Amino acid sequence: MRRLIPFVRPYWPGVTAAGFCVLVVTAAQLFVPRYLGVTIDGMIRTRRIGVLNIGALVILGAFALRSAMQYGQIFFGSYLGHRVVADIRQRVFEQVQRWSLARMARWRSSDLIARSVQDTLLLQTNVLVGALDFAAIVLALIGVIVMLFVLQWRLALFTFIVIPVVWVSARLFGREIQHISQRAQERVSSLASLVRQAVGGARIIRVFVQEEHEIRRFRRTNERAFRDNLLISQLIATQVPVVSFFTALGLVAILWQGGRLVTSGLMTAGTLIAFLVYVGMAIEPAVVLTRQYASMRQGLAALDRVLEVLGPAEEIVDTPDATPLPPVAGRVRFHQVSFAYEPDQEVLYDVTLEVRPGERIAIVGPSGAGKTTLINLIPRFYDPTVGAVEIDGHDVRAVTLRSLRRQIGLVPQETVLFAGTIRENIAYGAPEASEEQIIAAAQVANAHDFISALPDGYQTTLSEDGGGLSGGQRQRLAIARAVLTKPRIIILDEATSSLDPESESLIQEALDRLMEGKTTFIIAHRLSTVRKADRIIVLDQGRIVEEGRHDHLMAQRGVYARLAGLQLVET
Repeated sequence: MRRLIPFVRPYWPGVTAAGFCVLVVTAAQLFVPRYLGVTIDGMIRTRRIGVLNIGALVILGAFALRSAMQYGQIFFGSYLGHRVVADIRQRVFEQVQRWSLARMARWRSSDLIARSVQDTLLLQTNVLVGALDFAAIVLALIGVIVMLFVLQWRLALFTFIVIPVVWVSARLFGREIQHISQRAQERVSSLASLVRQAVGGARIIRVFVQEEHEIRRFRRTNERAFRDNLLISQLIATQVPVVSFFTALGLVAILWQGGRLVTSGLMTAGTLIAFLVYVGMAIEPAVVLTRQYASMRQGLAALDRVLEVLGPAEEIVDTPDATPLPPVAGRVRFHQVSFAYEPDQEVLYDVTLEVRPGERIAIVGPSGAGKTTLINLIPRFYDPTVGAVEIDGHDVRAVTLRSLRRQIGLVPQETVLFAGTIRENIAYGAPEASEEQIIAAAQVANAHDFISALPDGYQTTLSEDGGGLSGGQRQRLAIARAVLTKPRIIILDEATSSLDPESESLIQEALDRLMEGKTTFIIAHRLSTVRKADRIIVLDQGRIVEEGRHDHLMAQRGVYARLAGLQLVET
């Protein structure tokens, strides 16, 4: 619970108000039985009905005050729960945005969604709101125990028959519930992952006739989640009657001993009634306390999962003395660069390469050669393990990320579009762009005609990943997005091989316009693209093994010639 204090601290006025309400509610509850006992003894002694009338009015007033304070307790508790969880969700999202791509690759998106939404909901209901209820119950029980000793210490000792049972059962059951709850929440994350895969891979599933296989996979995980949640319910269902039985046993003992004390004159009837009311007040909270404790343990399991996301970000960040990168000509230099995703697992080895402003570089090589890794070092998606990447003589680690990435345009192999309008997607990197600038970018990307033909034009709303558009249309929107930011350095992960000839021609024309006069890095998949490059860089096992133009490299009969012969760069 201490780990939640930094999130709750900014809202201390709400915590104070909630605490005040809890104190008043508890005081009113504790006042009524004692006052009732005094009233009954006074009525028996004086035989006057007026004593009862006054007592009824006072008790009614106490309950009215308790009801008003209960509203405050519930309201402030709910406010704190919703507010703190909203802050935690915001922190989780912000932290994930700052993660390095290396850390991002180690997490499933469905797991992050489950921790951001489901686990934070458990945290809200079972810990944040539950903690206030838990505190109110504990405070009431402490007050009841004090009042029992005030009324009759001998009889109060009988209440301790119940307390050890409640405590021991809560501890034993609570630990097991937390352990199983963590496992159950991981099952739910797996279910979310299976649903996401089933939706995203629907065409592949159907073309390979694997619907039943996916259904069986989901059923297995779903049944495991069901069994874990059922086991939690069984533990709680076992815990509650165990506590209830021993509570009843203690109540019988209290009634028996209380009757003896009244008959012996050591206790008045009014005091016994007050005592029994206090015991009655304690029984239900004691049972609720065990359920509440079990629920809080579930919530704390969720908290562990959320805090794991909020751990060290392993982020690529600006150095304290980073300066803005001025407008660049586009000279890029890799100086003795090596890189490893994991220690002793290097992907790039001692790469030295200088690219002139406006030069088009095609990077080819077999799968796993390090092509994408090399390109990812330019916008600082990763930092070199050894060596440096420089743009116009500036080490990219010494400049601000914003100023660096604002001068780099990226057109990925798999187009990423966001839910929103076409206009918003084109202007994603330059939201301040005017309508004329957006249209001009779309025209450069050969996208304006098909956009204009849509019923709502640029205001057409796209579903997730641009559903409803063809692959060529989605890619042209991605090119328009890159055009609008006016980058000096272009990174292309070419993806025209699977398009129809008309779309390929339109996209190639758009790419030629985008690359004009700009330093361009192309992860090449097609020989036609490679031939147009000013220089071809051949990577193999993380090293530059050849470089030059197409004819020169073919004449060497080396790695490049072998790749071309195997049609690994031509489709």
